[in-house]
Amino acid sequence: MTKLEKYPENIPWDLNIEQSKDNSIKWVLTKSDIVYTFTRSRMNNNYVYIQKNDEKSKAYKEYEARFTYQRLFDDGYLLAAIS
Repeated sequence: MTKLEKYPENIPWDLNIEQSKDNSIKWVLTKSDIVYTFTRSRMNNNYVYIQKNDEKSKAYKEYEARFTYQRLFDDGYLLAAIS
């Protein structure tokens, strides 16, 4: 029997839609020395860029980014900063 994940709600980029459209806002999850940075795409709101540490950022569909954020948060990552 498979376990269904609940749709993640109250993700930071949901809280203030108008501000999150500004590409300068980044949401950072940290745990030890691992850092994930989430940035909403400036060209298409259906995508969010995710960057791990100093690696190249990759575009993910907003739906996938939402679940990734929630899984990291549930795994003990903390929201470090919103800039």
